[in-house]
Parts: sequence; C-alpha cells; structure tokens
Amino acid sequence: MKPKKVYIVDDDRLCLELYLAVLNQIENLEVVYEIVGDKGLELIKSGNPDLCILDYNIPVMNGVTICKELRKIERFHKIPIIVVSSSPIKGNKEKIFKEAGFDIWFEKPIDIKVFREKIESLML
Repeated sequence: MKPKKVYIVDDDRLCLELYLAVLNQIENLEVVYEIVGDKGLELIKSGNPDLCILDYNIPVMNGVTICKELRKIERFHKIPIIVVSSSPIKGNKEKIFKEAGFDIWFEKPIDIKVFREKIESLML
C-alpha cells in the first residue's frame, strides 16, 4: 500500500520534533517538512499531500496565507489542512481560520492524544 503523505510547514524545531514523534508512530505515513512559509507553499504545491499541517506564525508567509493559496487550487479543495497556533491573533481566531479554509486548528501546546486521534481519523 502506498504511504499517505503529511506535509508540515513550521519553523519551531521542538514542534517539528513533536510532530515527527507522533506521526512516526502511525503506520504507512510519510512526512515532509519545510520551515519557511513561501518554500513550504511551493513544496506542498509540487508534492502530493494527503494532509497539511501549518503553523500560523512562520517566516515570510504565514499559515493563513498558505492555506488560502492552496484552497485556490482545485486539487487542494478536499485535502485536510490543519493550523497550529500559539500566537495572539487580532479578531476572532475561529472565524479567521474557518474563512482561510482550515479544517481543524490546535492551540499550542497541543494535546498529543487528541492531535494523534485527529490525524489518524483524517488518514482513513
């Protein structure tokens, strides 16, 4: 069976290590990541992700902008996109994330058990 691909864009090394520790426990999953926003967008667009995990606050291009750009492309309309945020955001965070096209959002620090369960449910 072909592995499912998860693409992550996050500049926080500790978060990346945490995501990798969690995702590497899930069978048949391949993880690709980038730490800079615009490069992450290009990586995702040039790849074939089954799921994307974006940090809200990343250098050059934030997660909301990346999600909006991806949602403009038809093949990314149905791919689940998750945002993880610890940054204060002006306005209604839930509304901002929903309008950007995110399927799920997590606040840092994330609940590992809930995070893994959501990832596994999205990978079915």
